[in-house]
This record gives sequence, structure tokens and C-alpha cells, in this order.
Amino acid sequence: MAKPVTFALVLLVPLLASCITTYRDFPTAMVDQPPASKPYRTLHYQVKPFPVVNAGGQAVLDTIFRERTPFAKTRAVNQPPAKGLFCLVDVEYRPPSLPAVVFGYISLSTLTLLPAWSTHDGYVVHYRVFVDGRERDSFDYTITRKFGLWVGLLPFAWANVLTYSEEDAFEATAYQFFRDAAPIFTM
Repeated sequence: MAKPVTFALVLLVPLLASCITTYRDFPTAMVDQPPASKPYRTLHYQVKPFPVVNAGGQAVLDTIFRERTPFAKTRAVNQPPAKGLFCLVDVEYRPPSLPAVVFGYISLSTLTLLPAWSTHDGYVVHYRVFVDGRERDSFDYTITRKFGLWVGLLPFAWANVLTYSEEDAFEATAYQFFRDAAPIFTM
């Protein structure tokens, strides 16, 4: 029984390690820039589940809205309250192009001996702000994911440490949202 599992792991490790991924087109200046203070009282919020399997974006948004906002108190809810501020976070997935999907399947079926890449997939993160149950404004931020998958990239897998991660991208959009929506929060 251990032999099939070992064989699968031996095949899986090079597949995962031969991928280089980065994220672009988001407010990079906001990475690691949480709000410095908590001047606002309470924020009710809902982070909708991601439409696809993600690499940490959902978890970082949940953590930020629970712990790292400019609000003294945050509360996860399912509906906008009748009174007060509410933020609905909804993530729209932008799939890779059809050729990228086809070459991705071919690459994986050849254990990444043939290359695949994508430069157009990613997400649009929608932050909708409600005041006293009525939608007040919407803030949208685009995140583009770029990746290459090929066994020839295996020696360069260390480059993933130097690129932006999905967590970085979603974190930056949340912090940019807090800055952009500040005039609404003061009302």
C-alpha cells in the first residue's frame, strides 16, 4: 500500500514545483499596509465563498475583515443590517483563455514535459458598501494571475518566493478598499 502512495508523491512533487506563479494589476503599494488605527465604530460584513478553489485569498480576506480593519468592532453577518455599515465582498473569477486550459491539460498529462502558461486569468474583487440597508457605493479591484508550468522551470521554482502571492493580492485590495471607502465610513 505504501508503494502507490510513494510513487504518487514522487510524481506530484515535480508537478507542483515546476510552476511559477505571480499576481499583477492590483494595488501593490498596499501589500503589508494594514490600517494604522481604528477610528470607526462597527462594520458588519460578509465575504462570499470564492467561486473556485483558491490559493489563500479567501482565508486572508476572512482574517482581514475579522482582525485588521480600521473598525473597533467587526461582525460577520449574512444580510445587511437595518442600521449601520455593511460590506459585501464578492469575488468574480476570470478564467484562463481556452488555449491556456488546453495546453494546461496537455502539460499535466505529459507530467509537465510540455509547457503551459496563462497571462489572463485572475479575479475581480467587488466590495459593496451599504449604509442603513441601502447600497451606497461599490469598489472593484482587478487581480491578474500569470503562471508558467513546465518541468524546465523546476530549477527556478525558488522564484515563487520573490513574486506576489494570492494572499498578497487580496490583502492589498482589502487595504486599498479601506482607504478608498474612508469618506463613506465617516458618515
